[in-house]
Amino acid sequence: MSTTSLPVEYISDTAFLTALYRAMESDRPDAHFQDPYARILAGERGEQLAKAMPKGNSVATGCAVRTYVIDELILRTVEGNGIDTVLNIGAGLDTRPYRLPLPNSLHWFESDLPIVLAYKADKLPKVQPVCNLKSLPLDLTDAIARQTVFRHIGTVAKWGFVFTEGLLIYMTREQVATLALDLHAQPQFLWWLTDLSSPIGLQQIHKSLGGTTTAGEVKMQFAPEEGTDFFRQYGWKAIEFRSFFEEAQRLKRGALPEGFIAQLSQKNWEILRQMSGFVLMMRTEL
Repeated sequence: MSTTSLPVEYISDTAFLTALYRAMESDRPDAHFQDPYARILAGERGEQLAKAMPKGNSVATGCAVRTYVIDELILRTVEGNGIDTVLNIGAGLDTRPYRLPLPNSLHWFESDLPIVLAYKADKLPKVQPVCNLKSLPLDLTDAIARQTVFRHIGTVAKWGFVFTEGLLIYMTREQVATLALDLHAQPQFLWWLTDLSSPIGLQQIHKSLGGTTTAGEVKMQFAPEEGTDFFRQYGWKAIEFRSFFEEAQRLKRGALPEGFIAQLSQKNWEILRQMSGFVLMMRTEL
């Protein structure tokens, strides 16, 4: 399968883009969420990257949908299952610990490259999180460091919830497999939320970015043909799937024309549904 490149130099650049898109959504009169820190974090770099992004408006609305749905699933799962610990892997410039109505007793861990976490701390020096936030510098490709961080969080958590947003698509199958196994090795990690694309969905992203596959180092590549079943062999079972296209219709962000939907066959609609979505998984026995 071909990979898709973005007009960014480093994986950390995607964090600036995401922050800028969240700021754009927050500025709308019909905004689905408010992120008062997004524009501060996006800075000039976010503006520059957004201008270079092909079809940036569609990417921005897609980011708004992803942010809102993941917000919704985090809050519901934390409240409904007695979650005491959340781990955000590849957190980037995420501000959920500051802006979501989370329990003040909740332990929230965010991990990312040291330079990303240091930048965020520098930009938000006086902003207080609503819960117990701890930032853990981590190069996710360092297996020993990754396992050490997970074990540390496992000593704190009783009911743990993990989420990976906008991360897995940049990883190889082997990297996702080892991540899944490392998470499963900590019995306190019971839920895992992530976004996921299908091979057809990745092809559509590839087309929307102009078909570039050689420029840049940041490539989109993880889109398993087996969909959510990919995770079963590593101890994770999907219990809920939210289709990106259905959520976009619900939120009126990049929604498809009703006439177009009416013309789709059941088979084609199901293919469209599975192109991209949000998956909530539960831990199972290996």
